[in-house]
Amino acid sequence: MTGEYDRPIRDLEDRVDSLESDLRSLNGKFGYTEHLDDELRSIRSDISDAEGKLEEIENDLGSHITDTNRTLKRLIGQVQLLEGRLLASGVAQLADLDTFTDEQRQLARAMDRGRQASSLLLNPYERSMHQQRVQHFETTVAQHRQHRTTVIAAVGKLTRTGAPRERGSAAAELAKALEQERRLRQDLDRQAGLVEAADIALAADAKARAEQQDVIAAGQKAEQKLILALRSRLADAISDRAVLPAWFVTVLGSAPPATRTQEWLETATQVLLYRLTHSVTDAVVALGDKPAGGARRAEWYEQLAKDLRRW
Repeated sequence: MTGEYDRPIRDLEDRVDSLESDLRSLNGKFGYTEHLDDELRSIRSDISDAEGKLEEIENDLGSHITDTNRTLKRLIGQVQLLEGRLLASGVAQLADLDTFTDEQRQLARAMDRGRQASSLLLNPYERSMHQQRVQHFETTVAQHRQHRTTVIAAVGKLTRTGAPRERGSAAAELAKALEQERRLRQDLDRQAGLVEAADIALAADAKARAEQQDVIAAGQKAEQKLILALRSRLADAISDRAVLPAWFVTVLGSAPPATRTQEWLETATQVLLYRLTHSVTDAVVALGDKPAGGARRAEWYEQLAKDLRRW
């Protein structure tokens, strides 16, 4: 954590050195400057205080992390002990949330292929941004064409005008039209590169959508089917008062909360879906090890980890 403040502290020290140099220079020119000495001493004191506070914060943070890990391990141990006692007494049965059929595994692979294909497409924001650029360019082209017509009309008016006063007015009108046409032409030049890139991106996206349409549709259908099945399994386990696995209880509790139940159930279902899709079998950690590679899986992992913090 101290690394975040190394740079600011070094900057303050550089400032002190610079002030000391300025002070020596001023002393040579104007004699002793007491107020600069006081400022330097104050800055030195602030730096020392900041370093001391950083050390205290780092020590406190390390202590909190150690305490949290120790508490988590005790909690996991207590959950496993209670599970063992309940199962041994025959009062309750263990909820099986980690056994999946071959069909479900096939559906998970289809879902993953669909998500991978979807990741090749532009997201709604990117698609909208490119479409707006193309639309803006087309609008500017129409405006430029209109002002070229205005310029031609102004030239014709000027050539037909003989009276000095009318000729001056026609010349001013032509100058205004030429200036507007010039601005629009410059605007088109600035937009040309962006709209070309937008056209290419939209064309590639349209091609990918056409090619991957079946894969994406199959993936979405598989995901819906899996979510319904996993949600039903979890609901049955809760209804039967089955003992939920340790990895589940440590992050989501042993039962749904009285409020935000629907949100809790959606998060729990997504965790089950993640474990199925990525073959997570860890008996203690819900999401298993943090993925080292794979942007899509890492993004899903981070989102689930964030959702689980709310419970």
